[in-house]
Amino acid sequence: MKIKITALMISVLVISGCSSNNSQSDEEMDHSTMNHDTMENEHMSHDELVSLNDSTGENELKIPSMQERDNEEGVVYTVRAQKGETEIFDGTKTKTYGYNGSFLGPMLRLEKGETVKIRTINELDEETNFHWHGLEVSGEADGGPHNSLKPGEEKLIEFEVTQEASTLWFHPHPEGKTAEQVYNGLAGLIYIEDDNSKSLGLPNEYGKNDIPLIFQDKTFDDKKQLNYRAAMNDDGTIGDTLLINGTLNPKLTVKKEKVRLRLLNGSNARNYTFKLNTGDSFVQVATDGGFLNEPVTLKEITLTPSERAEIVVDFSQLNTENDLALINEDGSILLPFEVSDQSGEDSSIPGEMNNFSITEEEMNLPVTKKVELFGMMNMVTINGKKFDPERIDFTQEQGVTEVWEIYNKPDEMGGMIHPFHIHGTQFKILSRDGKEPPENERGWKDSISIQPDERVKIAIQFKYKGVYMFHCHILEHEDNGMMGQVKVI
Repeated sequence: MKIKITALMISVLVISGCSSNNSQSDEEMDHSTMNHDTMENEHMSHDELVSLNDSTGENELKIPSMQERDNEEGVVYTVRAQKGETEIFDGTKTKTYGYNGSFLGPMLRLEKGETVKIRTINELDEETNFHWHGLEVSGEADGGPHNSLKPGEEKLIEFEVTQEASTLWFHPHPEGKTAEQVYNGLAGLIYIEDDNSKSLGLPNEYGKNDIPLIFQDKTFDDKKQLNYRAAMNDDGTIGDTLLINGTLNPKLTVKKEKVRLRLLNGSNARNYTFKLNTGDSFVQVATDGGFLNEPVTLKEITLTPSERAEIVVDFSQLNTENDLALINEDGSILLPFEVSDQSGEDSSIPGEMNNFSITEEEMNLPVTKKVELFGMMNMVTINGKKFDPERIDFTQEQGVTEVWEIYNKPDEMGGMIHPFHIHGTQFKILSRDGKEPPENERGWKDSISIQPDERVKIAIQFKYKGVYMFHCHILEHEDNGMMGQVKVI
């Protein structure tokens, strides 16, 4: 019998990875020589789900600071990777990493059409780099594993902002170390604004009715530390404790108004299916890379690691007499809302927001690149190969649209979801198993969830030259070599 792990399950959990890693660290199991029985047992344990602890709502949600622009001529932002200590639990200092601070990072605001210089500095005691996830930049500026900075090194990148308004993010991407560095706290936000986004009338008061939500699950040890080596699982590290914007047991106080929530699945491996505990609907207005043409009314939305979505919840229309919260598919309370009696701004959700389209020419293009995702643990591959920094897997001409077909090949046990990300560009989903994608995916994307035995076709064009990564965004799979390279010439 085949067991297919659905998007509504946390497909990347291996329960033993969180409960018995002490013995693993002693014995260093060689997964490359695992026999079939071992692989089957590990895979079967994906059924055994660990739920997140409910948020008690005792702490007001922290909002990432907006990074101030540098006064130095020509340099817009300076971003430093740092280590420090953060009081996640009252009275306890947890060792963490952060950008321009001890944990997570600030929000960088960019304007379409401007030329941006960012100085990146590594103040850690290990190599790192800065990947601008979703940003259309040259391969040299993108921040793949070839561009690592040693401790104390810095690099200045420069690029023109050519894409439309969107919610992007940045995080490290050193070869073999991405998962641990993100887990320890290296993640920050990028907002791109343009004339269209400013004219739509959507909620846009940052931290008031325009709220970023970075979802990350962690496991803390008995000393309330992030012990990644103990928690790590080759098939994706998951935890029982949710932090949103680095806040433990968060709540969000809102007014009776429309509130825009910018959702980012910043977890190493866990999938989230977001919905309101009341069963009420909300409206999705944007995908990873920009606005949808029209708002889409939903009762739930699933995001795999690195995916983003912007939704609007109208708190003036909800019954607030009972508890109100954002919950996960299994009912775990992620974010309680406290709705004040105050009325807020009179923002709107316009009927038309964008002019995104898929042309007939794009639909009729032949498939020129095929990507096969396969495996689990450290036996993951793309097209039967593991990442080799010296190997170029594909070449593509700058400015030329091609169609890629991504296939998630199941194994004897059914397989698992792989979130697939391509650096340096935004793409269009043409089809899922030959069918038109759902309404809320008909917009720009840079990451896509692919079910076992599913074939997805995308139309993709690179604006700039360089070498770019494509990989599974379960970070442990990426670190284990589930990654390839495309050279744009």
